[in-house]
Amino acid sequence: MPLTKSHDILGEDLIGQGGGKLGAIRETFVDLDTGRIEFLVVEAVGLLGGSGKYHPVPWSIVRYDPMAKEFRAEISKDQFKGSPSYDRAQIGSADYAWDEQSNRYYDVSSDVVVAP
Repeated sequence: MPLTKSHDILGEDLIGQGGGKLGAIRETFVDLDTGRIEFLVVEAVGLLGGSGKYHPVPWSIVRYDPMAKEFRAEISKDQFKGSPSYDRAQIGSADYAWDEQSNRYYDVSSDVVVAP
């Protein structure tokens, strides 16, 4: 089983369908009961770098391509742009229910609860 440090994931690009860059991975959220990553928080690409908007992407739709050494999600740029996005304070708060909204958007089921 290949392992990596969470620190090494941060800053990596998430690549979508057709090889287009969706954004940079800024955070990982781990389910403390299972120890599994549940979400990558991806900052969308902006004109001058990051956009300041953070998109939670369920880990279940992300794959690591060891040949290309990149993280991939089979979603289009338009799907990603239309996904729920939040600012830094919102993503740090369970009050916004961003986990539920993102799972619904990507049609993923989860029993994970984000702690306040």
